[in-house]
Amino acid sequence: MSTFVKSTSPSLAKRIEKEITHEAVKEDKAVKHALKDLAHLEKKDHKASKKTDSAQKALEKAERKEASTLQTLQKQTKKHDDAASLARRRTLEADNAYAQEEKVHRILEKKKVEVEAAIRRKDEHERERLKRLEEAAGLTDSAPRVNTSVSLDQPENAQAEKGPDPRQLH
Repeated sequence: MSTFVKSTSPSLAKRIEKEITHEAVKEDKAVKHALKDLAHLEKKDHKASKKTDSAQKALEKAERKEASTLQTLQKQTKKHDDAASLARRRTLEADNAYAQEEKVHRILEKKKVEVEAAIRRKDEHERERLKRLEEAAGLTDSAPRVNTSVSLDQPENAQAEKGPDPRQLH
């Protein structure tokens, strides 16, 4: 700014007045511009604050959704693990049942062989007994004939009550 001169000349006073007025106008414009910038920045700050709040809410929502999805995943994983465990158990049970069936089948086949052998031995012994009876009957022609198809300790109709021949069952 200009130095204050103690002069009373009208042109000098007008020039000083003009400079002071110019300085005041310049300062007013600078203040108005600063206030405008301040209002603009306050508006930006308000928008940024809203954006931050919105982003925070979106983050919280995403975290809740992630937690919910994780919980659902854990439940489904447990269900899957339970189903897989059940399938393994059922596989073992089926394997055990198959092994038991094979064992029983082997025992059955062995028993069939034993029964057939016992039947053959019985038939052979029966033929031997019949042969001895015939020999004994041949020695004593005067003795009455015995029905050779029926054993001595069974009634006559016992042969029909026996049931099916076990050799024909398999």
